[in-house]
Amino acid sequence: MGIDANAWRALVCALALGCAGGMAHGAEATVEVPMRDPWVPPELAKKARVAPASSGAELRQEVDRKLRARFDAAAPSGTMTRAEARAAGLGFIDRHFDAIDRGHAGRVSYGDYRRFLVERGAALE
Repeated sequence: MGIDANAWRALVCALALGCAGGMAHGAEATVEVPMRDPWVPPELAKKARVAPASSGAELRQEVDRKLRARFDAAAPSGTMTRAEARAAGLGFIDRHFDAIDRGHAGRVSYGDYRRFLVERGAALE
């Protein structure tokens, strides 16, 4: 008991007219809303859309600012010992402390750290 081609056409037309005709008979329109990530509130999603700089002076300044913030948080006095670097989780400074501390003072400043990075190819300038 199959449906012939004419019956299929009639069914498809009836469905199409029913869907299109539903609007003519007073059915409410569906309002499309853009999909949003359910875990991110819209006010935060707008902030997240701002892409950080991917090159140039602006990116170098951002990297320098973040490095400086981490350093300053670990060394509010302006200089840092190896133990303070280790305690703050700044393993890179801990591992390279002797090379950063050229004067063997037992303390390094952000300027010492930055100079070390630039000498090794960091594009901070």
